[in-house]
Amino acid sequence: MPYFSKDVIADLHLGRERGHQQYADLMQRYIQRDYTTDLAREHAQHGFARRLGCLVHAIDMVYTALPPEQDDIPGRDKTLDATIAIQSFVSNVFGCLDNLAWIYVSEKNVRNRDGTSLVLSQITLGSEPVRASFTDEFRAYLDRRKRWFTAMKKFRDSLAHRIPLYIPPFTILPENQGRYNALEQEANEAQKRRDFDEYDRLRAEQREIGKFRPWIAHSLYEKEARPIVFHPQLIADYNTVDEFGRKMLDELDR
Repeated sequence: MPYFSKDVIADLHLGRERGHQQYADLMQRYIQRDYTTDLAREHAQHGFARRLGCLVHAIDMVYTALPPEQDDIPGRDKTLDATIAIQSFVSNVFGCLDNLAWIYVSEKNVRNRDGTSLVLSQITLGSEPVRASFTDEFRAYLDRRKRWFTAMKKFRDSLAHRIPLYIPPFTILPENQGRYNALEQEANEAQKRRDFDEYDRLRAEQREIGKFRPWIAHSLYEKEARPIVFHPQLIADYNTVDEFGRKMLDELDR
């Protein structure tokens, strides 16, 4: 039985389709906009707009490799394809936000209080001089999105510096845990006596009692680390990036 209900599956596919529509609209708005600096134009056209396309394509790759209707345990190649796409997605989410910061800093000529130019590490939406230059309205919006940004940062930091994001090949329900552990011990014993046919048979039996779950995870032991159901999360995160992009256009026009 699939992890999602039929209604949820339909909503997920609809969200994916809407993402393509949102991308086409927002991408054109950033490409066609008149900019006062070449640097802002570059980050808009070759940074933010390109990354939006990568996000949409990453979602397509995940939904193709592991569709929401997925019930049986997928092959390793399908799982790896989806994993790589999600890793790319997470990286490009933060790239999109940084591109927006570059556009704003370049267009508004944001500087330090002493008039010096910002260094590279300061050109983010959350740095003190950039945040101070925003309107109260945009700062309030950033505050409302703080929890989302913090959660995404944990995944990005783990991906970049600690345990990479991965999709577990399958999970074992509590009622099957005892049988799974017994098969694990038998498989290890078969491997020790070099009975590889028996070893393969036991591993296959383990997979038969497993269940696929559309979860992305990183550490099993870090505090607050928990698996995320990735199909709806990808749609929600794309919508948030789209929202950031539209809010930034409003801020640039103020």
